[in-house]
Amino acid sequence: MFRATLPLFRSVPHSRKPLAVAILGASLALQVGILQPLLSTTGQARAESATRQYTIEPGPLGAVLSRFASESGVVLSFDAGLTSGKRSQGLSGRYSLEQGFAQLLAGSGLKVMRSDSGDYLLAPRGSDDVLEMDATSVTGQQLGATTEGTGSYTTGSSSTATKLNLSLRETPQSVSVITRQRMDDQNMQNLDDVLHNTTGITIIRNGAERSEYVARGQLVDNLQIDGVPTNISNSYSMDALSKPVTEIYDRIEVVRGATGLMEGAGNPAAAINLVRKRPTVEPQLQVTTSAGSWDNYKTVVDASSALNDQHTLRGRTVISYNNANSYLDTQQKENQLFYGILEADLGESTLGTLGYSFQKERNSGYDWSALPTQADGKFFPLSRKTSLTGDWNHLDKRNTTVFANLEHRFDNDWKIVGALNQTWAKSDFLGNFTMLVPGTQSSFRLQPRLFRYDDTQTSLDGYAQGPFQLLGRQHELVVGLNARKDDFDYHGGNDVGYSYVFDINDYASSFNPPRPTGLDVNKWKYNITQEQEGVYAASRFSLTDSTSLILGSRVSWFKTETLTNVTRRIESEYSENGEVTPYAGIVQDLNDNLSAYASYTEIFKPQNNLDRNGSILDPMTGSNYELGLKGEFLDKTLNASLALFQTDQSGRAEYVDDEDLCPAGCYRASEKVRNRGVDLDFNGALTPDWNLSVGYTYTQSKYVGGEQKGDDYTQSAPRHLFKLATDYRLPGDWSKTRVGGSFYAQSKMVQSEYGEDYKIEQDAYHLTSLHVIHELDRHFELQYNLDNVFDKKYYQTVGNTNYWNFQGEPRNFNLTLRAKF
Repeated sequence: MFRATLPLFRSVPHSRKPLAVAILGASLALQVGILQPLLSTTGQARAESATRQYTIEPGPLGAVLSRFASESGVVLSFDAGLTSGKRSQGLSGRYSLEQGFAQLLAGSGLKVMRSDSGDYLLAPRGSDDVLEMDATSVTGQQLGATTEGTGSYTTGSSSTATKLNLSLRETPQSVSVITRQRMDDQNMQNLDDVLHNTTGITIIRNGAERSEYVARGQLVDNLQIDGVPTNISNSYSMDALSKPVTEIYDRIEVVRGATGLMEGAGNPAAAINLVRKRPTVEPQLQVTTSAGSWDNYKTVVDASSALNDQHTLRGRTVISYNNANSYLDTQQKENQLFYGILEADLGESTLGTLGYSFQKERNSGYDWSALPTQADGKFFPLSRKTSLTGDWNHLDKRNTTVFANLEHRFDNDWKIVGALNQTWAKSDFLGNFTMLVPGTQSSFRLQPRLFRYDDTQTSLDGYAQGPFQLLGRQHELVVGLNARKDDFDYHGGNDVGYSYVFDINDYASSFNPPRPTGLDVNKWKYNITQEQEGVYAASRFSLTDSTSLILGSRVSWFKTETLTNVTRRIESEYSENGEVTPYAGIVQDLNDNLSAYASYTEIFKPQNNLDRNGSILDPMTGSNYELGLKGEFLDKTLNASLALFQTDQSGRAEYVDDEDLCPAGCYRASEKVRNRGVDLDFNGALTPDWNLSVGYTYTQSKYVGGEQKGDDYTQSAPRHLFKLATDYRLPGDWSKTRVGGSFYAQSKMVQSEYGEDYKIEQDAYHLTSLHVIHELDRHFELQYNLDNVFDKKYYQTVGNTNYWNFQGEPRNFNLTLRAKF
């Protein structure tokens, strides 16, 4: 049960930065000042000549037409029976009135007639009229938010940063979107594949299925699904939660920097939003089957259609099965997925959504610890198939998710949305890690562990969004609240009598660990429950025709309860009340294609560590300053951005290794960590037949105070990241064939522990992948992907001298047959 702890607001601490205070004050003043006019606004936009920019979300045709007419400043009359059961994909881009009506009505069997009075009427095609606006008058189709079926490497809008439905150019933060087309072209199977190809993101593995994601020098603490956050900050979260697979998602949006306005607590890293596929009105069926290296076989069935004659009820189902071996000696995996979603028009202006997903994984021979290094950090000469695990190791997961969404639109172009997401995750984990035997150079002892995890996460989100009039101009506002609860239960144990020692230099002939028999899964137990609630508001003010200002703020309440039972029962509770998080951004259009922007965002992260006096440390605070340029080119099919950023984090809990100062162990707030760098992102179509994506990031992460001043903070992440992907349709007689590939390059990674003598280093490396796709006919296409073309040998993650040094995959291929009906 969610509960907020009073007082509802608290005074802003004196330590809060003046800029944050100014943003908060301005935001609250403007938002409160517009609430009264908002209640009486009719939502009608002033009429404009020629073309204008529209961003209208998909929905029932009648509601979409009403919003378009309202924003255009015209009167449109129609019988609701004409639009009943019909859907519209919305409108995103710059259109004239005629082009907009034609785009919205294309394929509907309806047309617009203009009366003598200048008003507009909706009528069936073929009836007498004064003016009919035909779809052929549209010269080009602008991209909307949905990417499926567009063939594009970019999108028309994104709402992850603020819940305002903005184009990438209008969003004053660095945003990357991996579209459905790009996921298909590069054969991206799961979230790791997507983020490996996303600008500015580094993947760190501390288990074959346990991944951590780093952006701007910090770990990502949350994943959003359809804008609703899921917690992954627990050390064992990804042992319980299944790694998302891509077949149920339309796109994945990544906003880099501090994202506290929507997410509440976390690190100033990034927001990763996975947007699910939605049902379609028109029947469609896609069957995909593939085979790849190491007996990797996969089949996906994706079916969608309206479920009644009126098209007011629509459904979609995705079923997937994957069975594969691995380049590692012992590892195998089996993955089953079911996804179902229903969408219903509950009225002309009300849309309801109900969905369910179930994912089951079996990872046998699971490699938890990967490889150790020599005492000085140099790698042992081991082949890439080396796996220091018994065939009895496993990680089995079962994840069930239900979700629901209710959206209602009003005549004044406002909408209210409520969303619920609940996930039950269970896993059974038997693994081992390696530890060097003291006094030896290459003898290691296996340390087996048995774990059972049970994680229940519940998230609620509700908001209202729409336009309002102020000082003769139209602006936008979103006001909302969200709450989430993560109840994580951990059971584990070791086998104290287990003793298996092997010489890693003689691994091939001597490694054969027996299955442990003395494991007690109830030896270690704890439960950690985190609750978080927040209210937020953000406004986009149209200061001039070319200048927009976004101001926002959030007030958060956070509570965590921990119950530990190892040798004795320990209970602890920690809470933060009324934590204020400001947001500010300004966008200035320089011309029809380019904009300059600046933004300041914040985030906070509670921690329950004790200092030397027994007091709980204050929450960590994070901030993000960003300056940049953004552009839209070639009829908005190509997006580009360049950003300079500074991300700071202060107050992170740091263990005090001083028995005189802290005999029982304690923590202190670390000095500020500063991340500075550059983001370059370039996505879209150079021509109708040529898609291109380019991303480059430079990040320097250093301590800027204390004993470690000047030292690198995130040493295991590279400073330079370059990612390129392209796809090109051949001309003439070869037009049924597309060719492309990707290129990944990073600078060296260095890992060492403060005060230790070793240094583990992976030199700079680059990877090349290729693909070719041939359309056999209008229903079938054949695709071939070849990854790591030059069979580069490298360590994808470097950890410490005992474990967590993961080698990257060797060269591998995948052959896919895709059937569409």
